[in-house]
Amino acid sequence: MPDLVQLQKDFGSEKFTVLGIMQGTEVEAQQFRGKHGVNYPIKTGSGQDFSNYNVFFLPEVYLVAPSGKVVADNLDEARSILSADT
Repeated sequence: MPDLVQLQKDFGSEKFTVLGIMQGTEVEAQQFRGKHGVNYPIKTGSGQDFSNYNVFFLPEVYLVAPSGKVVADNLDEARSILSADT
């Protein structure tokens, strides 16, 4: 998670944001953000939401283009793509 906080700090802008997704309630998400110093939004969902997207293990990292296409599926690849664009 510190890597995601740093990624948001380094590359976050109007064109990019880290988005966390967790199983739980909005209140739990806010508590988690405060406790861990998370600087990006967290959306909540159920186990069914995760399985709809074939996410069975956490954490997962994806870089999704504005078009909705997944362009990276790991943190190093995402960081490399974002670095090349700056």
